[in-house]
Amino acid sequence: MRFCTLFNVKDILLLIVGGLLLISMPLETLRLLQALQAADHVTEQLIDKNKEFHRIEADIQSQNNEVNYLRGLVNVLPQEKNFVRTQQAMMKDIHLWRAKVGRKVHNDLHIVVDIQANKLYVKRGLVLLWQADCSVGKGGILRNKITGQRWEFVTPRGQFEIREKIANPLWIKPDWAFVEAGEKIPPPGDPSRAVKDELGSFVMSLGDGYLIHGTKNEAMLGHPASHGCVRLGHDDLKKLYDLAPRGTRVYIY
Repeated sequence: MRFCTLFNVKDILLLIVGGLLLISMPLETLRLLQALQAADHVTEQLIDKNKEFHRIEADIQSQNNEVNYLRGLVNVLPQEKNFVRTQQAMMKDIHLWRAKVGRKVHNDLHIVVDIQANKLYVKRGLVLLWQADCSVGKGGILRNKITGQRWEFVTPRGQFEIREKIANPLWIKPDWAFVEAGEKIPPPGDPSRAVKDELGSFVMSLGDGYLIHGTKNEAMLGHPASHGCVRLGHDDLKKLYDLAPRGTRVYIY
């Protein structure tokens, strides 16, 4: 009977302790929530401080960039006080030259070849109609060790004109082509000199053996690659052939 009484007392004590725990849990939970809210507030403050820090850092970097730019101007702009006046004089000269060129070409169709840029321009007067990548002389000198003959593979500068237009031309290989290939030079008029499809579908002769013609290697357009002639891609060559009549002036510079 005493055992049962003691057992019941223990049960009662356990129930009491459990009840107290149940009563105290909401308070602990409230404290935990308050702690979490405080932590969130601190986190938000840290985020705001971080944003402010990055904004200040960006402002400092912007100011440094401006200072560096202003310092760089010292190396870019000349120190002479007459710089602006010099530039104005140069622009005046440019306008004068443009006027002279305009009077010279009138409103005529003409072709301009820029050797440095490997570009061909088609203009009417001072108005650009269209442009194309081309290939000009690659430079270099070839010598015939037997005869001492010498060839320089450059595109000449100056004023020329289209003297002749030929469709489906044959290339009559000059002596240098055989020397370059390490072959024996045949006599003039030999059938081995005539080669088909080497110059493209069209040829425009500028005189002295210099031509505007096509190329089998269009990947090299825009780069110096010829032996002195001006090379164009197939579509641009046809367009120029159809557009430019004989007598069209060609300016190479």
